[in-house]
Amino acid sequence: MLEAAGVTAVEEQVYGALVDSPADTAAAIATRLGLSFDETTAVLASLESKGLMSRTADRTPRFLATPPDIAIEPLILQRQAELHETRRAVDELLRRYRASRRPREAAELVEVVVGRPAVAQRFQQLQRRAEREVLVLVKPPFAIPHEANDTELDLLARGVTARAVYERSVLESDGGSAAVARYVAAGEQARVVDELPVKFALIDGSEAFVPLTQDDPETEPTFMVVHRSGLLAALIALFESLWERAFELSALTARPADGRASQLPPADAQLVSLLLAGLTDKAIATQLGLSLRTVHRRISALLDRAQVSTRLQLGWHAAQHGWLDGYAERSP
Repeated sequence: MLEAAGVTAVEEQVYGALVDSPADTAAAIATRLGLSFDETTAVLASLESKGLMSRTADRTPRFLATPPDIAIEPLILQRQAELHETRRAVDELLRRYRASRRPREAAELVEVVVGRPAVAQRFQQLQRRAEREVLVLVKPPFAIPHEANDTELDLLARGVTARAVYERSVLESDGGSAAVARYVAAGEQARVVDELPVKFALIDGSEAFVPLTQDDPETEPTFMVVHRSGLLAALIALFESLWERAFELSALTARPADGRASQLPPADAQLVSLLLAGLTDKAIATQLGLSLRTVHRRISALLDRAQVSTRLQLGWHAAQHGWLDGYAERSP
């Protein structure tokens, strides 16, 4: 526990022994801890140099632990000062790096990442750097499991905006809508389209993570990191275009946003949201854990409530009468 303060594991063990049993000799400490006498003597000397203990003036000295609040606090402050100096050195190196860079050559605008572990690590690094907004287009197959992206939950918790456009097939996959609902409940603004031409992630409008190859379990995935360039601007424009014509999925949380009232109970709002997203009755039944007959019965009840005869008319009615308004997504 004290390694962060510059105390090794064996030093902490000996110091703890002195805390529990003060005024022990080196031989007694060695016997109690199962260490050699020479190793114990060396550790005691190191602890003394760090101010963690003192010794008596006896012919066979006994050792006393310095009170932890007096001994360890200076070590912590020293480490903090060292880390501060390290941060200053990194900032200076970064300043020099930026100052020495020429306008980027074409090859410098794109960084290629090959292999599943490297792709997963690079994606997490890019996400953690986000300070304002992460934009993603999501479609299968997945090089990185989309339902296990806890880094996004951390970003949302610290106030970073996340907007996602999902291909409908994601919601139709096993556990797909539940995974999306998890992110929506955490604050993600989610929308859906029938089909996406590509998938990628955009970080703060300054970098994009884009697959170069089709995901195939038999081959290693290859992605590229696109830095500021005309290509990056095109990807941002593509995302915003798809976002504008996509359908909102906020009702997947099965609870009204910000406590606002809704015309539909949560269960019906979730069903209508999946229905308007284009899922089949069978896919809806799977996602909601219901029988197909129950889904048919609930859709029939919604048709009766809207006094319409087709699902197309039901979608129009739901939009016109604000059935999902209480579940509207959060503003960016």
